[in-house]
Amino acid sequence: MKGSCIIVLRLLLAGPVLVGPGKNFQSSGWQGAAASKFPGVKALEGKSRGRVQLSSAPTWSYNLDIRHVQNFSLPLAGRHFGYRVLQVENRVVVGAPGEGNSTGNLYQCQPDTGHCVPISLSGSNYTSKFLGMTLATDPTGRSILACDPGLSRTCDQNIYLSGLCYLFHNNVEGRVLQGHPGYQECIKGKVDLVFLFDGSLSLQQDEFQKILDFMKDVMKKLSNTSYQFAAVQFSTTYKTEFNFLDYVKRKDPDTLLDNVKHMLLLTNTFGAINYVATKVFRQELGARPDATKVLIIITDGEATDSGNIDAAKDIIRYIIGIGKHFETKESQETLHKFASKPAEEFVKILDTFEKLKDLFTELQKKIYVIEGTSKQDLTSFDMELSSSGISADLSRDHAIVGAVGAKDWSGGFLDLKADLQDATFVGNEPLTPEVKAGYLGYTVTWLPSPGHTSLLAAGAPRYQHVGRVLLFQEPQQGGRWSQVQEIDGTQIGSYFGGELCGVDVDQDGETELLLIGAPLFYGEQRGGRVFVYQRKQQGFEEVSELQGDPGYPLGRFGEAITALTDINGDGLMDVAVGAPLEDQGAVYIFNGRNGGLSPWPSQRIEGTQVFSGIRWFGRSIHGVKDLQGDGLADVAVGAEGQVIMLSSRPVVDVVTQMSFSPAEIPVHEVECSYSTSNKKKEGVNITVCFQIKSLIPGFQGHLVANLTYTLQLDGHRTRSRGLFLKEGHELSRNTAVDSKKSCTEFQFHFPVCVQDLISPINVSLNFSLSEEEETPEDQRVQGKNIQPILRPSPHSETLEIPFEKNCGEDKKCEADLRLSFSPARSTVLRLTSSASLSVELTLRNSGEDAYWVQLSLSFPRGLSFRKVEMLKPHSQIPVSCEELPDESELLPRNLSCNVSSPIFKAGSSVAIQVMFNTLLNSSWEDFVKLRANVNCDNEDSGLLEDNSATTSIPVLYPINLLIEDQENSTLYVSFTPKGPKIQQVKHIYQVRFQPSIHDHNMPALEALVGVPQTPSEGPITHQWSVQMDPHVPCHHEKKLPGAAEPCLPRAEFRCPIVFKKEILVQVIGTVKLVGEIEASSMFSLCSSLSISFNSSKHFHLYGPNASQAQVVMKVDVVYEKDMLYLYVLSGIGGLLLLLLIFLVLYKIGFFKRNLKEKMEADAGVPNGISGADSGQLVSGEEDTDPDCLKPLHGEKTEDGGGKD
Repeated sequence: MKGSCIIVLRLLLAGPVLVGPGKNFQSSGWQGAAASKFPGVKALEGKSRGRVQLSSAPTWSYNLDIRHVQNFSLPLAGRHFGYRVLQVENRVVVGAPGEGNSTGNLYQCQPDTGHCVPISLSGSNYTSKFLGMTLATDPTGRSILACDPGLSRTCDQNIYLSGLCYLFHNNVEGRVLQGHPGYQECIKGKVDLVFLFDGSLSLQQDEFQKILDFMKDVMKKLSNTSYQFAAVQFSTTYKTEFNFLDYVKRKDPDTLLDNVKHMLLLTNTFGAINYVATKVFRQELGARPDATKVLIIITDGEATDSGNIDAAKDIIRYIIGIGKHFETKESQETLHKFASKPAEEFVKILDTFEKLKDLFTELQKKIYVIEGTSKQDLTSFDMELSSSGISADLSRDHAIVGAVGAKDWSGGFLDLKADLQDATFVGNEPLTPEVKAGYLGYTVTWLPSPGHTSLLAAGAPRYQHVGRVLLFQEPQQGGRWSQVQEIDGTQIGSYFGGELCGVDVDQDGETELLLIGAPLFYGEQRGGRVFVYQRKQQGFEEVSELQGDPGYPLGRFGEAITALTDINGDGLMDVAVGAPLEDQGAVYIFNGRNGGLSPWPSQRIEGTQVFSGIRWFGRSIHGVKDLQGDGLADVAVGAEGQVIMLSSRPVVDVVTQMSFSPAEIPVHEVECSYSTSNKKKEGVNITVCFQIKSLIPGFQGHLVANLTYTLQLDGHRTRSRGLFLKEGHELSRNTAVDSKKSCTEFQFHFPVCVQDLISPINVSLNFSLSEEEETPEDQRVQGKNIQPILRPSPHSETLEIPFEKNCGEDKKCEADLRLSFSPARSTVLRLTSSASLSVELTLRNSGEDAYWVQLSLSFPRGLSFRKVEMLKPHSQIPVSCEELPDESELLPRNLSCNVSSPIFKAGSSVAIQVMFNTLLNSSWEDFVKLRANVNCDNEDSGLLEDNSATTSIPVLYPINLLIEDQENSTLYVSFTPKGPKIQQVKHIYQVRFQPSIHDHNMPALEALVGVPQTPSEGPITHQWSVQMDPHVPCHHEKKLPGAAEPCLPRAEFRCPIVFKKEILVQVIGTVKLVGEIEASSMFSLCSSLSISFNSSKHFHLYGPNASQAQVVMKVDVVYEKDMLYLYVLSGIGGLLLLLLIFLVLYKIGFFKRNLKEKMEADAGVPNGISGADSGQLVSGEEDTDPDCLKPLHGEKTEDGGGKD
């Protein structure tokens, strides 16, 4: 059949097939080695689950039904039942290789009855332990080849392995051909072996005895073989202890070596070897002419003689060096000249004689190699361990079986004749050492090509540890097989080539794809990989890779690969890949596509989804037949002790149709003035129709699907412009659909005030099939649950409903836009750290409605867009802007604005203000040039002249300076008649420049220093000069008198400024008193400093006052007269006044008043009222002078009167 693949999971089976050199060749030993690779080589546990079981799982996918599966198992078939599966006619052939002491067998299972019975192999005389390990069928599906690669037999105590194959024609119950590909006849090898042992003086007696014991042990263990023995002791001389005739007469090693005496002399090794070659290997002494000659030399030291051993060139020489004399590499290499080639395999160094007793196992392996090899190549096997039948494939004219053990495990394959009795071996050419143990033939698969010579792919997964696949061209009549291509793996230990599969994707008879499995590949937490190679003119080339799910580093994805028939109805072959160690096993489905395979699986089926307790699900897969007669392909999947039957589901396509009434949305229903009124709204009606169409040509059943669908209005918008009655912008429904069209009608209306009346309303329809647990009885096919599944194409449809256009009777809108800059905004750009620029544009539409008005504005790179706002009207017309990406750093930036999106009404006029920030470190020209342009979707090209506007705004650069007058300036001077007549004064100014990014644009600066004009009259004169630091010459300029102001400089110095961080300006004056002071006076002398520059390109950063300063100095002129006589008269007058005051005081008795006594008396009489003791006081007072009391009484009277 087309695209059939051989799924041989040898890594998952214990059996005596994959053996290699140096292994224990018993079948149990081989099983132990396999058990380390596969966790299933144990005794069968538990009982069978029964003959047929059904299970359900909740997961659905595309497009194998995993809810309704069929399970085959047999109680006595063992857990390797299902190791290989093959669909033939209307049944499944199952391989069940044996385990332990059980034998392998083939079974056929009938899906209609669920029974599995053994396939009779009448006439066979062999017990097949591993029958069922390999199954293959031809492209027609009529012939089956079943092989057991582990047919073992003993030949002279050695195990030979070859194959046993059965070829069934047309029917597994019909005639059976039996063949033994790679069978090697047992020819017992004859070996004449001579022990040549050292008897020199350097050997101690106990060491010499250990050599004798070793020889006895070897002879005893090989006593029942075709070996003959002789022994020769050598030292300075040579002695035959016994020859071959002696051994034949009496095979007792103890007797033969009982009388050996230690010679205790030198070590003449060259002479001893020549002695054996000429004196011992002689027919008259029992040597057989057809026997292989073997010489085992045992010595403890280097040779004491010299010469050559040409006489022994036909003898296989194995030398054992013992003791401390062979500790160095140089001493060890002296033994190489006595050994056969390659010397590394025929020289053994032991450090002690005790290790001789453990040497037999290694020696036995070496003897086995010697016995089973040809004399031309002493290290290779031929077909003794071929394991032929480990893989197989059938074509119309050829039966091919792999033989991995042939040619020392380099491998190859056998091209069998029609009767299986004759075969041609094809292997590696040339047979070089690097192909040894490559396992070529581990997998084989045909790659047919009609009209051309077909190819055969053979895997060698152990080639150089990375794996290889060889492509061979089949021979023409009488020709030979030829190797045409090599494909090598890349990762060590990946088992690249461990599985092969050819795929005829388009089913035209030619294999387009070769899938190469590497089940032990590791990467990205994934275990296993499948490499996809496509046929090209020069051979197959890798085009992609297939991978399993991450998280299964030991999943062995790619252990089984098979080409399925077209299960999804697209006319292309599909592929199934098994990963039996991903948890309990998994199967991946990859769908074919034009030119190859989809890299992503359409379905991943876990073993636990289809059957509980399952293991190794996916170890084998085959799916090319409709076994149940329902027109749907079935897939058989092998697991541990069972086979799972998965049926494909019918793939359908849903044909949808949507229509609208009316076909356009009336604009008046969505405008604000109408939608807010109570007028009747008609809305829009949507009619949705469905019908299903089967994509599986052979399926004839009646399909009914439960469809779930969703209608959505403006689903891509956050706010929809359409609403279903009572359900918003989205509604969902369920309906049953079949091959007849069924339709449903819905209505939607509009929210209040829809602004976007240009872009049509998006109506999307999404649908899916609802899954049901059981299919209704009237929808079943042959009583089977049949539920369709949608093909994985977009399950949606989208249509648009446009809005009506109100453009008059001609239905054609013609806009006429006009754009201009308004001079009302910024007329100059002053460059400061926080500088901004605002421009205003006026936009008018003198024509009909304009659609999608776009305003673009280009501006210099030194500006950064900040925001835009509508000045008038304020809210009804929206505007939004965004800065476009830079096309080049040399071009201006661009701003794109949407104005009144989507419609700019006829007759509308708007004022738009655009605001910018300035960017630091930008270069500027003298003017900021802005260019604006406006366009829309419906303006005639002849009306575009007024759609553009430009403006130029001057750029002023900042002058960042400060002028300060210093505290040490002279602010006051005075002149007196007797004081100095000349005084020096200074007015000091400091000019400080602040660093700025615009210093490179610094203009020419000039300091204007104003000084007082020399007066024409008065006693004071003054002269002035200006000094600059750093020094520059200053030009003195006379000025005409100006307005009469008290402190106004009348002369000016002009000084160019050298730009530095600080500049010191000193105004130095000489003020003189040139006449007599006739009267006092005070006046001010003022100086000033200002910085002059070109104000058309620059400005003061801190304002004009920061760039000018003034110092005001007060001048005081004091007039002085002769005042001595005035001072004398004033002194005399003062003395007279003082005398007059004293006289007055004396006259009034001021100096004679008894005020103190009275105050003391008043302190003793409160309120002046006399008490009992007052009489004394009064009488005492009466004794005083009456005249002294008058003033006091007078006071008292006044006081008392005051109280009254």
